[in-house]
Amino acid sequence: MTIYTKYADIPFNEVDISPFNKAYIQYMMDGIHRGIENVHARIEVILLNGQLIPYSVKDGGKNASWIHSFTGQYIDEMISEVNRMEMPNIVRCLAHQLLNIGRTVLGLTGEKTVTVFPSFMSTTMYEDFQFDQLQEITRILVARFPKHAIIYRTLNDKFHQDKMKQLDDVGYAAMISRAIYIFDPDDKHTKNERKDLKKDMKRFEKSGLTFTYELREDEFHQLMPLYKQVYLDKYSDFNPHYTEDFFKFLYKEMELTWFILKDNERIVSFMGVSQTDNVLFPAYFGMDQSVKGLYFMTSGLLYHFAKEYGYKINNSAGAKDYKLARGSRPYLEYHYIYYKHLKLIPFLSYALFTKVATPLGKFLLEKLQFK
Repeated sequence: MTIYTKYADIPFNEVDISPFNKAYIQYMMDGIHRGIENVHARIEVILLNGQLIPYSVKDGGKNASWIHSFTGQYIDEMISEVNRMEMPNIVRCLAHQLLNIGRTVLGLTGEKTVTVFPSFMSTTMYEDFQFDQLQEITRILVARFPKHAIIYRTLNDKFHQDKMKQLDDVGYAAMISRAIYIFDPDDKHTKNERKDLKKDMKRFEKSGLTFTYELREDEFHQLMPLYKQVYLDKYSDFNPHYTEDFFKFLYKEMELTWFILKDNERIVSFMGVSQTDNVLFPAYFGMDQSVKGLYFMTSGLLYHFAKEYGYKINNSAGAKDYKLARGSRPYLEYHYIYYKHLKLIPFLSYALFTKVATPLGKFLLEKLQFK
């Protein structure tokens, strides 16, 4: 076992298994904040029995860390989410009170975390081999980072039942994350669900817009304003602050499928879709919100693509009504945290959050998001 802090030192001739391509590992290790401005975490890798295991380290502080900050994700971003959601005032008031309590509890953890297999996407798409050496990976990271919690992000109860049990057996605790929506073409879909999907495609066919999988070098500057309109202006400034350079890197170096809709030469929406095994994930998205029906058309093309090739879609969170109407099904997503080695105060803080917030959050999400 060897730990590497510099990309140039990694002996790739000794690597048999790696979840990322070399270009992405180098980009992360050279400074991911170049591509996502509100992420400040360093990347190291373990080489263990031929497997390359990247992890990201956050050494405290609550702000400007996007997925690395539980306070940012669970409190600041959730406040934005609660304020957007339709719910009775008494439920909204209760949610705000719980979030304020959560802020206090999470603040006591110190916000020191190590995230294993960081994807720097809102959803991490796992492969089975990433859990083959779970106990040893945990032991190594606890020894190297005795003041940090060890994190596996975004496992859900459709795809990861066995992985969640593995984590539980090693001593990780489940922390509720959010409700997500997954489309499976093998599910039995209602007549209305199939009809709505056909309507989306007909809307696109009548729109006069054109569709392509390709971007030209002189078009990347059009992506950032479209992304910003949706995720930063409409939803939350705590969402990732991508750069144009990052989108160029993703397009040139990563195996993503790009869905591009144009009005003549002007891009009006884009979607960068990641794939692991037979599951698609729309990881990067933006659109001109002044174009009526554009979300339906762009998402409709993704659903059509999935149905044609037999892919499932991890649709992440948000847009509940649309996703349920098109045949996606709701599931719960969790982060898994190992904190048994921490000192008393951060240990108790994580224990309180996982033991209280997780069952309560599960109950509320099922009541609010599953119907």
